[in-house]
Amino acid sequence: MIRVIHTFGPLPDGLVDEVRALRGRVEQAEVYSTLAADEEEHALALLLPDDRAYGDLLRGITDHPVLHDLLRSDGTGTAIYRQVPYALEGAVWRPLERPDPAVLWPARGPVDIVIQGAYEDEPEMRGLTAREISDTRREPGCLAYAWYENIELPNHLMLLETWADQQIYDAHWFGRTETAAYRGDSGRRPTPPERGEPVREFYRSQRFEFHYGRMLPIDVRAYSQTVEWSAS
Repeated sequence: MIRVIHTFGPLPDGLVDEVRALRGRVEQAEVYSTLAADEEEHALALLLPDDRAYGDLLRGITDHPVLHDLLRSDGTGTAIYRQVPYALEGAVWRPLERPDPAVLWPARGPVDIVIQGAYEDEPEMRGLTAREISDTRREPGCLAYAWYENIELPNHLMLLETWADQQIYDAHWFGRTETAAYRGDSGRRPTPPERGEPVREFYRSQRFEFHYGRMLPIDVRAYSQTVEWSAS
């Protein structure tokens, strides 16, 4: 599966209707609005079978003009990953499917976390979550942190966070577990979602932008090589 997250500002007219019509063509298509206080930011979450399906989507959504313009003209807010769901085992988040690696690669670079789930209808949940967003953004190495609520499904939330590196995220997670009693109730109590499944996903941060009919990494150092040198 290919996970696509596109963040943007004000909600364009007609976008929700176009995303709703898109659901028969992709695995997941949802629009979220931030729960951060005094902010007008939104996120589009897509899930597709593979790279080819996303390429076909980019080329074939001319019948959805608002979505077409959003994805192709403002790629700086687009993150693309091969979906890797995680589960908590003890105090460690581990991939649900993972081979036993012969090589353990070092952790480096920014990390992105995507969490989706549904929660019980709790009157204080949104206020508590807005305060959590403000508090977490002040932590060292926090590059982005926001809970979003699904525009069509109340109490269905998505958390998008980016941390400077794995060590910083480890410190954040340790701090949260150690201060849980002090911080108090988050107001978020999980419940089965109306659409899809709850997910926890961890990624090496990678942003893309639209060029020459393709999505290319914003960091040119991440481009594929120009020349494949021979062995001789």
